[in-house]
Amino acid sequence: MAGNHGDRISAAAPNRGSLTVWNFADPNEAAKAALDVYGSDAATAAAHCALTAHFDGRERDFRFWFAVFSQLKG
Repeated sequence: MAGNHGDRISAAAPNRGSLTVWNFADPNEAAKAALDVYGSDAATAAAHCALTAHFDGRERDFRFWFAVFSQLKG
């Protein structure tokens, strides 16, 4: 499956690595925001974000969105 590179956001600085969603967001706050925006479809939206990150090779973003999904399903 080809990755969706259109929504890839990354910033790299020498000797610092890449910035990811974890650098700016909290999974608990993201879960609350997803509920506000997507209502009963919030878990599906978080799962979509997690899978997109996974197939794009963004492991840290995948773990973030999986944590959001887990909050919503837990």
